[in-house]
Amino acid sequence: MVFLFSLSGSDALAQKKSTKKKTIQFEADLQFATIYDDNILKYSDKYLERFMNNQDLGRFHIDTYDDVILFQSVDLSATFRIFKKLKSKINFDFNNYLYVVNGIKNWYYATLGFQQYITKRASVKIFYSYLPDFYVRHFRDEDWVDVYGYTPETFVPFGFSKDNFGFWIQNTFFKNTRVKLGLDYSKYYYNKHYTEYDSKNFLYAINLYQPIIKNLKLEIGYHFLTSDAKGYDQPGETKLSSNDPDASYEEDGYRLGITWQLPAIKKIDHDIDAEVEFGKRYFSSQHYLEEDREHAGRVDNNFQMAFTYNIDLNKSLKLSAFYYYFFRDTYTSAVQNQAYLSAEKDYRQNQYGLKISYNLKF
Repeated sequence: MVFLFSLSGSDALAQKKSTKKKTIQFEADLQFATIYDDNILKYSDKYLERFMNNQDLGRFHIDTYDDVILFQSVDLSATFRIFKKLKSKINFDFNNYLYVVNGIKNWYYATLGFQQYITKRASVKIFYSYLPDFYVRHFRDEDWVDVYGYTPETFVPFGFSKDNFGFWIQNTFFKNTRVKLGLDYSKYYYNKHYTEYDSKNFLYAINLYQPIIKNLKLEIGYHFLTSDAKGYDQPGETKLSSNDPDASYEEDGYRLGITWQLPAIKKIDHDIDAEVEFGKRYFSSQHYLEEDREHAGRVDNNFQMAFTYNIDLNKSLKLSAFYYYFFRDTYTSAVQNQAYLSAEKDYRQNQYGLKISYNLKF
């Protein structure tokens, strides 16, 4: 929607520049996707087998280990000008994931952001996002095991809510080399059974976007992430004095992506996106192995790939087919704990999907 002021005569000419400053462009991006996920809780082969054999009564609160996800998102934005000819943009987006069979996994999050251009080629953005409830899976609560023993009742849900505050600045150098620097601060709040996992996370990132040839673009990124977990759940305790898990860690992450604009077919544009990410996560628990089997000496290798084929059906409508692959390999310096830790934390996950996107400007 564009707001214009109707004036007459010399007043209209005198107010012409002022009128342009008050023009607001509204935009809505709508997305709908159907996704097949073959391992919704990121289980290792051990627990997938136990689920199929109806073992571990109380652990599994799902009907199937795979599922179909219905994804919907809406991104609403308004572009206007506060400073002369420099664009300002405010946006709100909402993303929702609904699982057809296993509703326990349903989740959503929302983001509010403001972007301001400081030159025609440079801009900054601040944003806040909120995720109210994300279910991971059920685990045994060791505090309950001390009371009830190894019974089904000692399996309790493990989940969290999340506040995320972010900032980035980007600039285009030379002709078309774009560099983006980002900082995120996140706070995780775990449910009542696992408050020792509450954490404060800082993420520092740099990304480079560079066209290689006319129809091929490259993206290279690096991030450094620190997570400081609470590490205790009782009054009077500290992280070092408690016998609770300490999930604090540091992570180095690397990203490589390409976008290849394919030759048009009957004036229809289409392209391929490919992306690879690798993260190495080092846990810093100072507890003895017997007190913190999940984190003492642990190192994670996290790997993911994404391939997307996009077709621009018209200026507003896009169809995408995609495939995502996720993989985690965990090892530990405590060799005697390797088999246990791999069974608890290793996983492979595949996702296949179709998405339709519609862009509306008014």
